[in-house]
Amino acid sequence: MPNLAMVMPYKAYIRKAQAEGFRISAIWDPAEAERLFGAQAARYLQDVEALADGFRLVDFTDRAAYAEAIRAAVRETGADYVWHVGSEESMMLAYEVADELGKAVNSPRSVALLNDKLAMRTLLRDKGISSVRFATAERWPDVAALLADFTLPVVVKPATLSASRGTYLLTDPADLPAWGEMLAAHHYDGPLLVEEYLRGPEFSVETLTVRGEHHVIGVTRKLLGPLPHFVERGHLFGAPDTAETRQVAALAVELLDAVGYQCGPAHTEIILTADGPRIVESQARLGGDKIPDIIQIAQGFDIKRAMFAALAGRAPRLCPAESVGHIAYLSFPSGILRSVSGLDEACGLDFVDTLNFPFSVGDVLPETVSSKTRHGFVILTGSDDAAQALARADRVRELITVEVAAGTPAGEVVAR
Repeated sequence: MPNLAMVMPYKAYIRKAQAEGFRISAIWDPAEAERLFGAQAARYLQDVEALADGFRLVDFTDRAAYAEAIRAAVRETGADYVWHVGSEESMMLAYEVADELGKAVNSPRSVALLNDKLAMRTLLRDKGISSVRFATAERWPDVAALLADFTLPVVVKPATLSASRGTYLLTDPADLPAWGEMLAAHHYDGPLLVEEYLRGPEFSVETLTVRGEHHVIGVTRKLLGPLPHFVERGHLFGAPDTAETRQVAALAVELLDAVGYQCGPAHTEIILTADGPRIVESQARLGGDKIPDIIQIAQGFDIKRAMFAALAGRAPRLCPAESVGHIAYLSFPSGILRSVSGLDEACGLDFVDTLNFPFSVGDVLPETVSSKTRHGFVILTGSDDAAQALARADRVRELITVEVAAGTPAGEVVAR
């Protein structure tokens, strides 16, 4: 039975890996668990420890301790591989140590080229792939001097943050200080990207790579919320097979070839502009936002388990989508939650698979400025097409009513 030292394995990942014949030694950071799971973090880590074949905690921001935790896990378990498909912020060091030990699933260079937005843009420019005009700045005040070379609006974004944090549509240079405050709230100061604003429908391509061969699992249609923040309000999986979606998928595969990606999942975001598809960004992991769940609803394909089969060298067995899987995010006015109604009625609809509203009366509904500050979601099942899925999501939203009051109580922690 192969041994796998895995950084940030979610509970589902451990179960799927074990089902594919792997023993899992889990490495987690309590602070990262708290960021993801809030008050449930300690319980979540207890569950991970109970499931895993080995378990250790370490501060990912302490590079020396983090690297040693990986080395110790490999020594103690004889791990065949070290793998990290969680948050990008802690991914690079894991791949560097894995490479040092001869246990890497992918080269550190290939992962850096996918996860780092500046590195990816530079590679694409140098190879003449998916031409997008961009410039770089070390700090946000430096951006103003770059704007003369662009037509406003432009997209400004951090090079290494995930989950849409800090990505902003800049229409007026006077808004730069406000964007700088947003970056500071995420404890980020550079490097930064300025990019031309790409217009058109947005997609993501979900892939699994097995021994250097890239398998397109499917194309997800992304539905954006209000600008200037680029926060998705939903995803539809099961996009029709058209010339346009084939173009989009082919571009994602071209990127993966260009970076030398060898194994595992990737999630590549692409906008279909009037001049053809253009890459927005990519990550060396599964798509977030419950995309694996809507893939399984639409296609009956368990991509979480399949990524461990890919690690074992087994190619995915795919079948066409039989329905459209849809996740729709909830958005309400921000403020202190005074009342909520309609949740039970919405849950009772036969096309609702999962409804999540993680707030109680007295909690604060935050302003939605990233994927971490949305107000919940609904996953819909059994839709024949996108129009039906969207109409069903609207029906759920119509049923849920919230009452909020302005302000944030002193000491109040925003609910997660």
